[in-house]
Amino acid sequence: MRIAVVGAGVGGLAAAIELAHGGHAVTVLEQADAPGGKCARIARGGFRWDAGPSLLTLPQVFRALFAATGPPLDDEVELLRVEPVTRYRFADGTSVELSADLPRALEALEAWSPGAGADWARFLETCAAIWRAAEGVLVTSPWRPQDPRNALRIRPWWTLRDLARARARDPRLRMVIERFATYAGADPRRAPAALAVAGYVEHAFGAWHPRGGLHELVAAMARRLEALGGELRLHTRVERIVMRDGQVRGVDIAAAGALAADAVVTDVDEGAVPWLLGKPGPAQAPPERSLSGLALMLGLRGRTPALAHHTIIFPADYDAEFDDVFAHRRPVRDPTVYVCAPGVTDASGAPTGDEAWFVLVNAPAIGGGADWAAAAAALADRLGVRERVAELVVRTPADLERETGALGGAIYGAAPHGRLRGLLRPGRRVRGAHGLWLAGGTVHPGGGLPLVVLGGRAVAREIGSAA
Repeated sequence: MRIAVVGAGVGGLAAAIELAHGGHAVTVLEQADAPGGKCARIARGGFRWDAGPSLLTLPQVFRALFAATGPPLDDEVELLRVEPVTRYRFADGTSVELSADLPRALEALEAWSPGAGADWARFLETCAAIWRAAEGVLVTSPWRPQDPRNALRIRPWWTLRDLARARARDPRLRMVIERFATYAGADPRRAPAALAVAGYVEHAFGAWHPRGGLHELVAAMARRLEALGGELRLHTRVERIVMRDGQVRGVDIAAAGALAADAVVTDVDEGAVPWLLGKPGPAQAPPERSLSGLALMLGLRGRTPALAHHTIIFPADYDAEFDDVFAHRRPVRDPTVYVCAPGVTDASGAPTGDEAWFVLVNAPAIGGGADWAAAAAALADRLGVRERVAELVVRTPADLERETGALGGAIYGAAPHGRLRGLLRPGRRVRGAHGLWLAGGTVHPGGGLPLVVLGGRAVAREIGSAA
């Protein structure tokens, strides 16, 4: 079959690789000047930053994709272990480092807060049960028959905050656990407890950094696609999916006319698919959007002593952050600050003796007039490195929407609030549109590099090999 893939994000590329390996004629259409979607790269003044995901978990998912379609991933990309996984700093001046090495993590936690190690071990045990129950749903479909006991194991009656309070006595450790809701763009007070697995995997199975940055995975996927005979067209904007009698017939490309196709896979925000089909938006109010982000990419002169690869700096009032984002829809006044300094593990992203930081704070999906310039300046001041800044790139929710097509800049599409929303995202098909398939982080099984690869591969499996 002739298959068009709309968008060269990681999910779209995964589907395209599988489909090309299966003998289909695959063309990937990407409006930007490089593949990757949200997994983008920015370079300036000798500095280089990953502008989206900043660590890799479950590398076996990528290894399986490459092993199934050609030479192994390790022939293409060198993966470096990140240890400790994250340093957490709190408003009271204390800090703790968590490792994927469980004995090391428990020792650090007990030294920081007696009893916290035991609480963390209990939390990981709970997450392990949730992970085993959810894994089949994530890999296949939430609507396929599952072991009914799994419904109990994921604790649908609990929010992530409920889980944190049930497993951790120290309020600071509860914040660490609640932070995992943001990995899916959610408020921990309303997110299902099952979202704990988003953060659990990095502490249970390890965190990784590809030498050269996360975008090296994208480059390797693009090479694999082309080695299999697939075509990647950049600077190519799809304006419409062509349908006739309920069947996909191809796509219309801006300034280039029609491209015939027997099937189309979209790797775009699920909320934008009706527009591509020429349909009006839904009559009901659109679903609440997930978190967006305000990102600063800092090129800093000199090196910071005793820096961690990942640092999370919590505010004094964590609830106020989510009130600002979801209730007031304004830049967070006192946000949690995430700093990724990959030079701790891999110095290739900055000139010798310097370092590149990716800094991210939660932000609302756009919908009003926010002064993002002022918010960015305040964030830079708070970090205390202004005098060292050689390069500064700011990326707002509006930039994210313009560059990636994420509606409102929402990183994960609809907010996964509710008892099962973390596992029940929109499916891979559109009713009444035969031959149209959906991939990417806004549909099942959700966002994050491993999940979008699993989702893309699942689409390819359902389409099947060429006859």
